[in-house]
Amino acid sequence: MSPRLLQFPPDARFLRLVRTEARASAEGLGAAPEQCDAVALVVDELVNNAIEHGAVYRRANRDLAVQVGAVDGRLTVDFFDPEMPVEMVRDLARALREAANGLPALDSERGRGLFLISIYLEELRVDVGPVGGLHLHGRLAAS
Repeated sequence: MSPRLLQFPPDARFLRLVRTEARASAEGLGAAPEQCDAVALVVDELVNNAIEHGAVYRRANRDLAVQVGAVDGRLTVDFFDPEMPVEMVRDLARALREAANGLPALDSERGRGLFLISIYLEELRVDVGPVGGLHLHGRLAAS
């Protein structure tokens, strides 16, 4: 099965469907059940964050997108938020680097989701996407 791009509105009502489709994409690529669970968890966190934090900048309600693929036998996750401003993409990249240094303080308003993502994904990259906005890419951590 080749990877397919899942596109959906930035609306929490679509979250269950997106998790289900991401899991099905991982299954279609031959992933073990625990890998499918990890993909669903990561996608859930990415989409939830985009919906919650995106409320401050989202104007056109452009679709979010997720693609689950495989490279060299390892699952990959790509996430796109085309409306995230460039400065916020840079801030997210910085926060992700900090999250990789350890669990954030419990009273911190930011960072716990990024820490969670960094546990499940390796080789994380946060860049400005091909049409602007956010492109996050990572490979599922080896089990």
